[in-house]
Parts: sequence; structure tokens; C-alpha cells
Amino acid sequence: MSLRQRIPFRAADDDDGRHVLDETEQEELIETLRNQNSQSSHQAIILLDVVLACATLLQVVFLLKDPKQSPLFALFPPSSWDAMPAPVLLTILAFLLHANLVLHVHPTLIPASMPLPLSYATSYALALVAPTLSIFLGRVWQTTAWTFAPAAVVGLVHSVHSTLREGDAALAELETLKYNAPGA
Repeated sequence: MSLRQRIPFRAADDDDGRHVLDETEQEELIETLRNQNSQSSHQAIILLDVVLACATLLQVVFLLKDPKQSPLFALFPPSSWDAMPAPVLLTILAFLLHANLVLHVHPTLIPASMPLPLSYATSYALALVAPTLSIFLGRVWQTTAWTFAPAAVVGLVHSVHSTLREGDAALAELETLKYNAPGA
């Protein structure tokens, strides 16, 4: 015969575990969340600045070296390769896309009279010109991957920028949900 320990039943308290915040506690919570959002946004913008700087530096190196071949050739040398047509023009397009992305990340840099930055849809379309051309011309995969780099940077900036805007929108929505709880 085995003995089992008896655990007595405990009635739940009337309190369901929810604490009603008064106006001051709501303000403090929202201010804390606003500070955390601001800090994480600042860190994300610094990360995007670093990515854009590195991507631009790689394009400068590509522009200055001769022959104009994919930097991936150093890691994965092809047996033979053909150069992309107008590599300087495509690199300048990549520079313009990176500058456009900087304007998305730092909108205060835009003078009021300029219609920039271009939309993300336009940026994607322009960034995909070079890889599409590379695929249609049958270039080696290293060249296609290199020409896809600006599109990948556009995708990264768009994703992070969207997340930052969602965080700001969530805080604004939280502001509208404040309630009046006298005596809470």
C-alpha cells in the first residue's frame, strides 16, 4: 500500500492577478517603453549606417580595380568569365541606391523641395536591373551574386526601417489606449 501526500485545495483569491495602473503608472510605463524603443531604434540606425558604409566601400573597391570582376572570384575562382556590360554605370546605380537608402534612414537630411527618397518598390526595381541582366546574359553565379548585393542591402534597410516604424506606431497606439482609473 502506498501513501500519497494530500495537498489541500486552495481557493483562488478574488484578485485575478491583474493590476490596474493609475495615470502616473501608465505614464511611467509608456515613458519606459518609449526610451527602450528610442534606444533600440538608435542602435538599428547605427547598424544600418555601418551596413551602408561597408556596401558603398565594396562598390568603391570594385569601381577602382581593373578588371571589373566580382570580388567573389577571390573566394570562388571561375574557370572562365565574361565581364558585365557597363560595369561603371551599374556601380554608379548602386551608389545612387545606397544614397537613397541613407535618405530613408535619415529623413532629416532631405531638403523640403526634393522629392526624394525614392520608394522602396522603385529601389527594388532599380537594384534588380544588374542581377537580371547578369542572368539573361548567362554570367557566372559569382557575378550574379555580386550584382545582387545592392538589392540585398535594399531589402535589409527596408525590413529594419519597417520594424522601426511599427515600433513607433505601437507606441502611438499605446498612447491612445490610456485610461482613467481614479483610485487605482
